[in-house]
Amino acid sequence: MFSKIKEMLILTVILLIAFSSPGLADNPPEVYVSIYPIYEMAERIGGERLKIHQVVPDGVEPHGYEPTPRDVAGLEGAEAFVYVGLGLEAWGERGARIVEEQGGRVIKLSDHVELREYSGHNHDHHEEDSHGHHHGEYDNHIWLDFENMKMTAEIFTDLFIELDPEGEEEFTVFRDEVLQLLAELDEAYREGLQDLKHDTIIVSHAAFGYLADNYGLKQIAVTGLSPEEEPSSRVVAELIEAARESGVNYIFLETLASPRTVEVIAEEADLEILTLNPVEGLTAEDREQGRDYFSLMYDNLKNLKQALGE
Repeated sequence: MFSKIKEMLILTVILLIAFSSPGLADNPPEVYVSIYPIYEMAERIGGERLKIHQVVPDGVEPHGYEPTPRDVAGLEGAEAFVYVGLGLEAWGERGARIVEEQGGRVIKLSDHVELREYSGHNHDHHEEDSHGHHHGEYDNHIWLDFENMKMTAEIFTDLFIELDPEGEEEFTVFRDEVLQLLAELDEAYREGLQDLKHDTIIVSHAAFGYLADNYGLKQIAVTGLSPEEEPSSRVVAELIEAARESGVNYIFLETLASPRTVEVIAEEADLEILTLNPVEGLTAEDREQGRDYFSLMYDNLKNLKQALGE
């Protein structure tokens, strides 16, 4: 009899501890994150204790996305909102105001990471003034720089500790795991992209400047920072000529972009088409097959090695 009472008391204490934990509470802090690659960092670090929402749905190209009224309503209850900025999310500033007006925390990642200048030219040449400042816009594809993703992991960790101080130990453990994965990814790219036959990548839109800069590559893009741009016939002709002069045998197409112009250039310049994924969002197939930011970036490395090595 005594042993049964003792067992019941122990079980009661365990349940009380479990349900008093902020990470398992009925109303954990809600954090809204604009796009998939940033969401994955948040989910890996805080998903056990916080409720993380991805605003831009899977399978949707984020540059032209507009949130639904339901998405906006969700932001009104957010304790925090994290987005890239630099015009990537056309609705981002509006979302930030909604959250700030409700007393929530807003973090624009482009204010905290190392940004890359983008001139709008295919070879990304930047003109400088007499003070050494660059003229041009910033590249908003910050998640394709692994150092920026490390900084993003640190930012999320600090934010989550602020929202849920009792989860600090868990958050830091998960952060360290993410930092290790990013370090391994960077090392794989450094080793894998050494001493290849070519150093030029022809891509459907200028999403890969961070990768190009970090690993000694040159990017030639069909369109600028937004894949929704339509290149003129003159630009297409110039790209065909540049492709022929580069000596490469491949052109890269993205998962969420229109293939039309890329297919024209490939046919005219006698190029094969490979996938280079900007990891702006997952497709339904990606979800079904368990792909994530890291597996997709390793797939990208495999295709880069194939394209630049032949």
